[in-house]
Amino acid sequence: MPSPLSHNVFRAVMVAAVCAVFPASAGIFRCTAADGSVSYQEMACADTEHTRMLDIPTQFPQADPAARERLFAREAELDRRLEAQRERDSRESVARAMQPPEQPIPVADESVGYPLWIGPPLFQKSPRPPNRPKNPSRPKVNPLSRGM
Repeated sequence: MPSPLSHNVFRAVMVAAVCAVFPASAGIFRCTAADGSVSYQEMACADTEHTRMLDIPTQFPQADPAARERLFAREAELDRRLEAQRERDSRESVARAMQPPEQPIPVADESVGYPLWIGPPLFQKSPRPPNRPKNPSRPKVNPLSRGM
């Protein structure tokens, strides 16, 4: 009876063998079928398809450390500003919570109303004109006929 340790070793050897068969830097194939559909795969295309090997780089240039540090410094400054804003907002909410509640505006008691007037209207225009004499007490005189 094989031990569990030898079984795990066998599995590790098999995984290593499979990884050795497939190269790590396998190319990517662009396959175009007769109907115009395109597929990308790691294995070569079928004979009925148009095959093109894509050159995809596996090595990339090193990151610029100065630009990286500038980016990190800018992000840290943004974090500091956001934290300061959060602190101000927190202090304002605590100060608002500590203030006494607003007193409601008093509403006039509806049981005490304005005095009620029952009778003729106080300010109403009279339907007839004021009393004036029909005949004036002075005779009408023409100013042009005086000195003649």
